[in-house]
Amino acid sequence: MSTRSSYLIIGAGNFGAATALSLAARSTTSKVTLVDSAPFPNPRAASHDINKIVRDDYPHPVYMKLMLKGMERWRSDPLYSPFYHQTGAMRADPSTFSEDCLAMYEKLGVETEAGWISADEARDRWSRVFASSNFGELQRLFWNPRVGWAEADKALTRVIETAVANGVEYKASGVAKLLFDESGACVGAQLGDGSEIRADAILVAAGAGTAQLLYRSAPSNKSLHVGDRAVATGAMSFFGRWDTERRQKFKDVPILKTSVPGVKGEAMSLAKDGVIKFNCDLCFTNFQKQEDGSILSVPPDGASNFTWTTEMPQKFKDIAQRTLHGLYGENSNGVEIEAYRLCWDASTPTHDFLISAHPHSQNLYIATGGSFHGWKFLPVIGDCIVDMMEGTLDKTLADRWAFDKPLSFPGDKPMPSYVTSGDLADFK
Repeated sequence: MSTRSSYLIIGAGNFGAATALSLAARSTTSKVTLVDSAPFPNPRAASHDINKIVRDDYPHPVYMKLMLKGMERWRSDPLYSPFYHQTGAMRADPSTFSEDCLAMYEKLGVETEAGWISADEARDRWSRVFASSNFGELQRLFWNPRVGWAEADKALTRVIETAVANGVEYKASGVAKLLFDESGACVGAQLGDGSEIRADAILVAAGAGTAQLLYRSAPSNKSLHVGDRAVATGAMSFFGRWDTERRQKFKDVPILKTSVPGVKGEAMSLAKDGVIKFNCDLCFTNFQKQEDGSILSVPPDGASNFTWTTEMPQKFKDIAQRTLHGLYGENSNGVEIEAYRLCWDASTPTHDFLISAHPHSQNLYIATGGSFHGWKFLPVIGDCIVDMMEGTLDKTLADRWAFDKPLSFPGDKPMPSYVTSGDLADFK
């Protein structure tokens, strides 16, 4: 049962939207306001996308346990299941990630159909779509037939619509800064038009914009800033549209994630409109000097820096072509890349989420650090965030997602494939 009379959630991506829905479900008397800079779904958000991978194969018990619950909802909950497509996914990866996932299934006593498929069989199946894919020197690939992908923008929209139908107020407005009282407690936010929203609890779930908002709210108060706990990072996606003949060949193709020398990326499965989206497994920052001389990575302005576009630096276009050819080999010949997108998220050093009360401002809470793997948790992350705000979050989760982790906390990564590879300026 929610204990506050009012909540303000800044950011309507998957963390913010899921929290709004969970709060609406737990209390019919609390006022919940969800604010984002544009009508939903906001095209700037990392959550706004054609599709996202949905899987429970993680090498860490925290994330596997949570996604085992999440997968149940993706498959059977009428709120989420219309947008989930269980196509299966292969992983070509010379690291121990796949072995560690299988070991974790066994450790948790989970029955799974995940296992290995030989490289030769992978090339022969699925109409030989992967006949000339670059698997490096690998003789076998990880194969999980019980995972897939979800229609990201449609699922997120449905969650927000459901939250609004249950009493949440959605307000399309930019947030200029957070508001604090004399003691330093957060009491609300000032919007871009100068108006204010006051609330008993304020959750900043602004994704890649989190660090910038906290800095802008109190430039001289270093204790409020996230520092290197969550850094705005970008990653590139692109898509091609298959012709009728090629669609027939690719209609049952699973997801392929490859992380071998020369190609690091993901090919999603064929969508109904003939589109296949691809992700490049590299990240980049966008460090900019602030008014006081501080250097901060921030999401860049300009629609071409966060929405689907044909405008893209040639270096990115070259990476996209190498990724496309590496994933599908000769079966990508003749495919034209129709559009590109830079997706901006907040990445943490360990790729853990940052879901925590702010230790230096009462009533202020942070939910960010999706680190390019947080979207799939949409059906379950809201309850975790509300538990955190109410002080009832499981200690294992609370420690892993804390603003200041215990000194003894291990530096392992649940999502090791996305590695920062420079700054946006390096690609222009």
